[in-house]
Amino acid sequence: MADTFSVREYADALVNELAAAIESVLGGPVVAVAGAAANGGGWTVAFAVTGGLTGSISAWVDGAGAATVARRVMGLEEEPDAAVVADMLSEMWAQAASALSLKEPFTGVKLKASAPVSADVSDRPLTAYGLTVEGSAIAQIALTAAVEAPGPKAVERPEPMLAARPHSASLDVVLDIEMPLIVRFGRTQMTLKTLAALGPGSIVDMGRSPDEPVEMLV
Repeated sequence: MADTFSVREYADALVNELAAAIESVLGGPVVAVAGAAANGGGWTVAFAVTGGLTGSISAWVDGAGAATVARRVMGLEEEPDAAVVADMLSEMWAQAASALSLKEPFTGVKLKASAPVSADVSDRPLTAYGLTVEGSAIAQIALTAAVEAPGPKAVERPEPMLAARPHSASLDVVLDIEMPLIVRFGRTQMTLKTLAALGPGSIVDMGRSPDEPVEMLV
């Protein structure tokens, strides 16, 4: 992630993405206003959080508000049943989480949502919002979180570079000379008859261990 951020900033961004997802379907302006009251029964979607944040986030929407949003999103004339509301919430929250994961500074955070369940609002929400469509309030939203925020990123320091030493023209001449490299493993003595008998695959005992150092001659 490019920068650090607070859990509250992430919650605000997630709810704003939910508003944007609903707006993309309804067409009219949808706004989430922080600081609204939240109470009563409704629907909760729990998110497992990994990446820049770790832990869990619970997103609650009041029952009447969720039904109103579902009816408008689905284009229904009558009140939707519980299954329709749950499907709508799953889809809208999934779109919000997916969109937020592509935006800085939240790109390192991943959310995995559970299925919506019927639940009362938490007694101590992290923050609450009022969802409005074209200026009219239609739903209450509250988020609770049990997560750890990212700490400051460690500054990566480049490895120190050794200053190049100036060299003379005479050193350039030496550096241009091609020199053979010889690796000396050991020495041994043998008779001329033994030497003449050597061929591909012959083994010569140098009397040295493979762990002993070798000589390098340039």
